[in-house]
Formats: sequence, C-alpha cells, structure tokens
Amino acid sequence: MFTGAKATLRPIYDQLLRLGLKQGKDVKACPCQTIVPLYRHHVFAQIKPATNTRIDFGFALKNTKPTSRLIDTGGFAKKDRITHRIPITSTADIDDEVKRWLRKAYELDA
Repeated sequence: MFTGAKATLRPIYDQLLRLGLKQGKDVKACPCQTIVPLYRHHVFAQIKPATNTRIDFGFALKNTKPTSRLIDTGGFAKKDRITHRIPITSTADIDDEVKRWLRKAYELDA
C-alpha cells in the first residue's frame, strides 16, 4: 500500500495507526489492499491513501455536521459506515481536532 510514490505517506500512516489503536484495548486494525479499517464493534475509522500526497482519515460519525476540515463523504445518505473524512498531508495535520473526531467516532461505536 505504501510502495513507490506513496512511500512518503508511511510516517503519516504509522502515526494514524498508533493513534487509532490507542483509543482502547478493544480496537483492531484489519489492513486490506487499499484501506486500513479500525474496528471496535464495527468500523469506526479508516486510513486510506487517497493520492500520492494525501491520506484520507475517515470516520463513522453518522449525521454530524461537517466543519471546515471535516468533510461529509455522503456516506450517511448512502448508509455507508464512513460518513466523514479529514485529508492528511503531513504528520503536522494530525492535531487535536483530528484526535477529537477519532475519539468521537470510537465512542459512537460503543
């Protein structure tokens, strides 16, 4: 998933994965070919290398209103689990806002 041009995304992925797994002892990551979903009871977040320079960190936030950074994926209307995403282009983008949305997604899957 992080070979070739996407190799520069690996530090971002590593930090997002650590952050996701720290949400609780019940969190599991299940890497697939194109995404890495984070599970509790259901998928509450996903790490997806969207381009060679960006990872989309997706969240299962139901009908939460989007903000300037939190983008509605249209998933709620389509009954998809991942309803919102935040584009991450560097480890500096993984700030308190990203951590709050991840925590909220984790708690919504209780």
